[in-house]
Amino acid sequence: MKKYSVRPAVPTDIEAVHALVASQTLFDYGSAISIEDLRRVWQGLNLEKDTCTAFEDGKLVGYGELLDNDSPFVYLAERNNSDLAFQLLTILEDKAVKRKKDKLELFTRISEKNNTLLQLFASNGYRSNLSFLIMELVMEDAPPAPQLPEGISVRAFIKGQDEQATYQADEEAAEDKGYHTPLSYDDWVKRMRMDRETFDPTLWFLACDESEIAGVALNLFNKETETGWVDHLSVRRAWRKRGMGRALLLQSFGEFYRRGVKRIKLSVDSKSLTHAPRLYESVGMKTIQQYHIYTKEV
Repeated sequence: MKKYSVRPAVPTDIEAVHALVASQTLFDYGSAISIEDLRRVWQGLNLEKDTCTAFEDGKLVGYGELLDNDSPFVYLAERNNSDLAFQLLTILEDKAVKRKKDKLELFTRISEKNNTLLQLFASNGYRSNLSFLIMELVMEDAPPAPQLPEGISVRAFIKGQDEQATYQADEEAAEDKGYHTPLSYDDWVKRMRMDRETFDPTLWFLACDESEIAGVALNLFNKETETGWVDHLSVRRAWRKRGMGRALLLQSFGEFYRRGVKRIKLSVDSKSLTHAPRLYESVGMKTIQQYHIYTKEV
């Protein structure tokens, strides 16, 4: 097995690490993390305890990070370098075990395109029972106007007013996702990137039944890839099967089209209990990629 110079990342590595991570995520998922987002991730990490880098002849050839104490992610300059991938995963697992939790469940996400990592994690005790589809729509023409159910209106999110009600509606709707872990309000704010300068409340749409939020479409724009993302589409149980999800999608598509954004993507559970992929296919979206969630108890 080839030996590499391995050490934790240091702040001056960020440009090289970003180039490596962005290249892999662009190939695997069709979108590349920005260097600003990587800086934000690093602010939440202890680089000494949560990262590792591998160099060959002074050039970065591998990087690993341990997010939230128990989520190992491996990035490779050479996608087929299974030996280096194994070395990095072993280091990350050792770091996780040293947290000395009573029960440790490791968690990671791997693209269907990344055979090296799929084989690596599967051969090291990880199992997958959950997969997601990445679906895409490229609009050549303006989408049809949304047809709202009777008594329902759609408006943009109002910052400083709608945070708690939107959180509660989104979390309630998510209870029917078999994989969902309930989030505190603060964790939801972080997950939805509301604490970032790039947060755009005018891309969040609320379907309202009088003063009550019945459903939400929480969208974002990726400037690097010029792609609009439907990040969360949620309809509360009492308002389902009335065409509200479709209406919120078309509202979102229309706003992106008005802004000149023609490429739209979203991620959805391949075995969605609410049959969401059917809805997305009905508005012209097609599956372009797939990724799997792997877990391992230590």
